[in-house]
Amino acid sequence: MASADLRAELKCPICLEIYTDPVNLPCGHNYCRACIDRMLDTQAGAHTCPECRTTFPNRPALQKNITLCNIVAIFSSANPEPSGTAINCSYCLYSAVPAVQSCLHCEASLCPNHLNVHSKSSEHVLTEATGTPERWKCPLHKEILKYHCAVDDACICVTCCLVGDHHGHQVELLVDASEKKKETLRILLRQLSSRRDQIQKKIQDLEEGGLREPGGEELTVLCADMRGEEVLYTISSLVQLFRIKKEKVSKRIRQIEELCNSSNPVTVLQEKNEDLHGEEEGCDQKLHDDLGDRAKRQISGTQDLLELVLDISTAANNILVSDDLKTMYWSAVYQNRPETPQRFQYNQIFSRQVFSSGRHYWEVETSETGDWRLGVAYGRMEKKGDHSYLGDNDKSWCLRRLYKNQYSVMHDNMVTTCPHTFFCNRFRIFLDYEAGQLSFFELSSPVRHLHTVTATFTEPLHAAFGIGYWLSGEHCCLKILHQESLP
Repeated sequence: MASADLRAELKCPICLEIYTDPVNLPCGHNYCRACIDRMLDTQAGAHTCPECRTTFPNRPALQKNITLCNIVAIFSSANPEPSGTAINCSYCLYSAVPAVQSCLHCEASLCPNHLNVHSKSSEHVLTEATGTPERWKCPLHKEILKYHCAVDDACICVTCCLVGDHHGHQVELLVDASEKKKETLRILLRQLSSRRDQIQKKIQDLEEGGLREPGGEELTVLCADMRGEEVLYTISSLVQLFRIKKEKVSKRIRQIEELCNSSNPVTVLQEKNEDLHGEEEGCDQKLHDDLGDRAKRQISGTQDLLELVLDISTAANNILVSDDLKTMYWSAVYQNRPETPQRFQYNQIFSRQVFSSGRHYWEVETSETGDWRLGVAYGRMEKKGDHSYLGDNDKSWCLRRLYKNQYSVMHDNMVTTCPHTFFCNRFRIFLDYEAGQLSFFELSSPVRHLHTVTATFTEPLHAAFGIGYWLSGEHCCLKILHQESLP
């Protein structure tokens, strides 16, 4: 039993096999070197531990666990992986002869020949062949277990029942208690089978949705991890996480199926319920559901290029983004997202969609207070530094609302002040790519034309948004209302 427990502890959480060249991450968790290398290769931006979800801003160095390497080597040589589950006769000393039954009194297994000459006394209780007949005996009184105590969830002998610690407790025969537990296990088995099918469906949805954007880059999705912190995952790393999850659930299913098919009531009853359910079925299940659902929505968003949504991989760390990727909020709380070349240093964000031809418009609603910027920009616009604000460089054009309720249009740090004052908080941005025109409208009644920029666009354009806060400290938000492409 101790050997089996140790074997389980020496298995890699990714491949579920005995460690090969074990290494550890800075958080302390161990993996096969090849397994964790493959996992880290699938992660973009920050890297995370598959078990505790600890985030590392840079790819973590893998430290060889010399002590664990030595333990694995010693254990593997002394306890080779069993090639089968056959139980041999305890009395056939010169050859391995399969046993057909075991005697609980003798704690021995018997082949047909030795069974014929075995004692028929009532104290010699025979059962199916088992490699652990000692488990059928009470460790305290050395008597055969016959009952199950419902109060303490324990298999007990007659002495335990009459004068021992279980005296007066509700007890029943082992066979009856075993059948009741099997009914519970069958319910759990159906739940886990459904759970496994759900995980497989998520894997298929992610794979069929495609792992890469139209431009060839691998899709990424920003989701909350086990600690509630946002982590950037690639879709392929999510698929890998789901596969690990599926294997864990499948392993429990196999374990429960063996118990349901077992005719040994002690084996069934001594398996603890918490070991069968596993630790992942609580908040971790919800985490994986959320990851899969959000990734699926993101894939859908990239396939439908007519829907304008925010690209959270470009969001500055003082920007919050809604789940539908339509609304952005200014936040004084730093979001601790991984630093990447695509992410803005200051309070701005791009759309996922790009426009390289045609006529398009989108409508935006702003908060009544705050400093905001609406416009377009090339993807290679600066993301950090003094010239990384919309309109402060030659790669972006924007309409800005100032704290004095006035509008200005900005490009390459040149400011054109509009004669209008703030009247309404809904706006339309109209882009005619070939004509080189970018127009801003206030959706008041009647609609007011604020300004039209004329330029020669030479690269694909993102819709771009920036928000700040009012001098009184009130925060700003922006919401994408509608988008349409015109013939």
